[in-house]
Amino acid sequence: MDRTRSRLRPRLGITAVLALLLGVLLAPPALAAPSAQASQNSVVATFNVTAHTQWGQQVYVTGNRPELGSWNPDKAVPLSSASYPTWSATVLLPANTPLEFKYILKAANTPVIWESGPNRTTVTPPTGTYITHDSFRN
Repeated sequence: MDRTRSRLRPRLGITAVLALLLGVLLAPPALAAPSAQASQNSVVATFNVTAHTQWGQQVYVTGNRPELGSWNPDKAVPLSSASYPTWSATVLLPANTPLEFKYILKAANTPVIWESGPNRTTVTPPTGTYITHDSFRN
């Protein structure tokens, strides 16, 4: 047995393992895209908003539907910054339904920032998809 080889193998200490586990446990949940096959009574809605944020801020969408948190910032849908400055999220919404929504900014230990202006309004299509391309209104 070659003992030199075993000494060269990288090893993770208990601190590194705990840090990795905590990172997985404390990380925000991944945004699960709804099934590509929406039912006859629903549409796949993708919200895209351009928002230039400060470090630590997260963009969310909320609105008059339970799927969007029913105007409750604590239940709002988080958007992904993977294509920053465009933030995106995909949710399943009822088809052919009036919808009101707004984008909000949240950060730890600060008040929620609601975008200015009136609520955004639309009616979801009877089938298929609904996609927004908005800009956050300061």
